[in-house]
Amino acid sequence: MKQLTVVILLIISFLSANAQQSGLSKQKFEARIKNPDSDFIKSLLAKSAQYHEIENKTDSAQFLLLNALYASKKINYIPGILNSQDGLAEYYFEKSELSESLNYLLQNEETAISAGDSVSLFNTLRMVADLYLNIGDLKSAKNALDRRQYILNNNGIKGLKDTSYYVLSQYNSLTHYYTAINRKDSTEYFYRKLYLLSQKSSSNLFTELGAGGLGSIFIKERNYDSAIYYIKKAVLVAEQRKRFYNYFGSTNKLAHAYFLSGKKDSAFFYAYKTYQGASKFGYLSPIVASCFQLSTLFSSEHRYDSGYKYLHLAVAYTDSLNRQKKLKTIQSITVQNEIRGIEKKRAQQEAILRYKASLRNSFYIGGIILLVLIIIVLSRINKQRSRAKIEIEQAYNKLKSTQKQLIQSEKMASLGELTAGVAHEIQNPLNFVNNFSDINKELLEELKGEADNGNIEEVKTIANDVIANEEKINHHGKRADAIVKGMLQHSRTSTGQKELTDINALCDEYLRLAYHGMRAKDKSFNCTLKTQLDPSLPKINVVPQDIGRVLLNLINNALFTVGDKSKQHLSGYEPTVTIRTKNSGDSIEITVKDNGNGIPEKIKDKIFQPFFTTKPTGQGTGLGLSLSYDIIKAHGGEIKVDGSEGDGTEFIITLPA
Repeated sequence: MKQLTVVILLIISFLSANAQQSGLSKQKFEARIKNPDSDFIKSLLAKSAQYHEIENKTDSAQFLLLNALYASKKINYIPGILNSQDGLAEYYFEKSELSESLNYLLQNEETAISAGDSVSLFNTLRMVADLYLNIGDLKSAKNALDRRQYILNNNGIKGLKDTSYYVLSQYNSLTHYYTAINRKDSTEYFYRKLYLLSQKSSSNLFTELGAGGLGSIFIKERNYDSAIYYIKKAVLVAEQRKRFYNYFGSTNKLAHAYFLSGKKDSAFFYAYKTYQGASKFGYLSPIVASCFQLSTLFSSEHRYDSGYKYLHLAVAYTDSLNRQKKLKTIQSITVQNEIRGIEKKRAQQEAILRYKASLRNSFYIGGIILLVLIIIVLSRINKQRSRAKIEIEQAYNKLKSTQKQLIQSEKMASLGELTAGVAHEIQNPLNFVNNFSDINKELLEELKGEADNGNIEEVKTIANDVIANEEKINHHGKRADAIVKGMLQHSRTSTGQKELTDINALCDEYLRLAYHGMRAKDKSFNCTLKTQLDPSLPKINVVPQDIGRVLLNLINNALFTVGDKSKQHLSGYEPTVTIRTKNSGDSIEITVKDNGNGIPEKIKDKIFQPFFTTKPTGQGTGLGLSLSYDIIKAHGGEIKVDGSEGDGTEFIITLPA
């Protein structure tokens, strides 16, 4: 009743300003809204769909949906109520106002059940599943999908075929669920079914979704020709249906596929298309993805100014995207709390109904009194348990949120430390490129003079010098390119995808970058770096970003402790950090050793615990070694610490070959 009042007030407030949106004059609109019929409600719903799907006027669509809901409730027109509430739920979902979206979905679910409308219930459960997936409640999402499957299996929708909209809709929802739980085989299976069956249906919506999903899978499998073929189909259908968010997501995937297949011209074309189009509509995710793609493309062409420009844009847009995600996280917590509140309210309502039924069926006053006493006692116990459970859940959710923020802070801290090292590393090859370019300019001027004088031998000599210098420019340009790519790889969120990695190269790179990062923070810092890298070490399957974070953390800790000890000005002390690799046949070893102050025996058992740190307040989160331990364990390996107080520390990583 309260919500209906709010709707009426909204309609009265906006009626004069927005009546023309229904296609009627103000007077006619007021007359129809006072005495609505099903045809008028259908016209409002049709116009709102046009605004939403074709003209992208979402606020105008919302206004018409609120009017349609009000009119439908006034004459108890159930199809109008269901379609209006469904449209409003989708509107608020797209606006990331998840609480409001959930409210309309639950109302729609109750209305559909009361009306015995299996089709509407089936459609509503799709959005319910998507909302739960969006907030990470996989159990509730699976429950909604199981209820949809039950409707399909038990003839809840008559005249079903394998190619019907409802079957394809369920396949599409299952791809979302299996993607969320990282079941790759099941995801690919349902994408293939969705695509193949959609070819026989009249709706090309699922052709787009199936083709786009298969394109992403083929990119991961490095089958770029097939990926391009399917993504192009998705692009074509999305453009025809004016689904622009999906369209720009697919064009960026197409740019990525062309880049990986070595077709850079096509990659540039689709990356620019994505950036310009997504910017026009304000779609942040495609903008960020296209900026990263353009930065990578320009860097691969040695056009570093343009590469840096788009990398800078990507970081700026990522900040905006992260702010949206944080807001979405807060809303997700609110939704979960509201779900618990709704469930509690329903439980209380059911308890009241049982209590009334018991009263009506009671014959003895003593039995009634006893029943009341039992209900009161149980209610108090239940309230205490519910209160304790809610407090525990709130504390646990707060702890998880804090832990995620601290882990992200640790990752960003390591990225900040790398930045100084990269700046130093990239300056050297850039200096070489600039110097040799200046020399070549002078040589070419000299060559012109010798050519004018007819000194062919001297011309050849100078030309050889120019060629040699160009080779050096090319060498140092590639070196700078490798450093930038390494930086981008480290800053990129890990996908968990393992790949064959040269551990020796990884160790050497992070040792140099960490050292220069420390030097950037403290100009007086000096340290001897030693490497003992086993040349027989094979490439192994690891997630390079994750192993890089482990190495960076251990090396930074080693540099910190030798720097701390050097401040004691001990006679004859020379700070030294050594990194060593060893091929042990069925496994490899990585050792990071320092001659710093060492680790006291009494705290060795604590160093891998989360939030434990020996660094001064504000200089460490206590999560570095904990994260490193988890990463190595996830790779099937082991990390140990050796050494004693005053004699330095040695960390030994063992990974399966």
